[in-house]
Amino acid sequence: MANKDYGYAVGRIRILETRLLPAGFFDRLLKTDSPSDALRVMDETAYAAEGLATDYERTFEDELLRVYRFLRELTEDAPEIQVFLRRWDIHNLKLLVVTDGQGKPSNMGMIPWADLKQLVATETYTELPPEVQAVLAALPETGPARAAALDQAYYRFGLRILGKQRGILRDYWLARVDLTNLLVFLRLRKLGASLQELDRFMVDPGHIQPEAWRSQFEADQPELTILLDRTPYRNLLREGEGLLTEIPALEREIDNFLLEVIAAAKAVPLGIEPLIGYLLAKEREILNLRLVFTGKLNKLPAETIKRRLRHVYL
Repeated sequence: MANKDYGYAVGRIRILETRLLPAGFFDRLLKTDSPSDALRVMDETAYAAEGLATDYERTFEDELLRVYRFLRELTEDAPEIQVFLRRWDIHNLKLLVVTDGQGKPSNMGMIPWADLKQLVATETYTELPPEVQAVLAALPETGPARAAALDQAYYRFGLRILGKQRGILRDYWLARVDLTNLLVFLRLRKLGASLQELDRFMVDPGHIQPEAWRSQFEADQPELTILLDRTPYRNLLREGEGLLTEIPALEREIDNFLLEVIAAAKAVPLGIEPLIGYLLAKEREILNLRLVFTGKLNKLPAETIKRRLRHVYL
């Protein structure tokens, strides 16, 4: 746990937590007959805005950006908060050094897009974590290798900040690392990738060491349930091993598990954990709203949309 007392900040977060959308709200959204009916339900929430009807993505993005800025100000850019915002800088760096600027930049990161472009153009990386600086100073030759190296640097940065702590944040990050590696493992197995490619794309280990992943990767019939049985997420596959072949369903279960881990932050009275819990809760809330509105616009059945929704933080 961080040493700084965030008692005042936690008090403000407790109030904001009461405004998070409960599961019943999403049930109401799903029961609406059209996107316009869903918009009328949204009028009851903090997301009500003139632009919601014409550009819901922009409305959701603006709300998330507002939360990020609020938490940055509240914590004076605490390293723990930076861990969760730096992923957007990594996204933008990939646009600059992997896709040559092709793609949509994010305005969610610690460094504005225009400033980040200047940093890369002048090779001045001091505003970035040292793990990322090291990658940019010696970029691999190919695009995929560069993207993988940036991902690895990001997770090393998170491990340096959160891995040295005790309790919820460390548990969360180690689980996120391992479950990211699980998805990498499954995707590469499906593609028939080599062991060398596994080493390239996996991030620094959490509870499961690289040797364990490698031995299972080379096996004719990987026994991943046994591998997970030694971890805090041994019940992740409680719906059956079929999840291992249904990546979107597995991603949903992983998101739900990680939210369960961070939900313990609600019991912390003075630390930064509740602030991070609220940040992740808002991210999940907006993800669920996007899933509902996208599903409605594409005329998907309510049950199909519901199966894709994540649990809420409440």
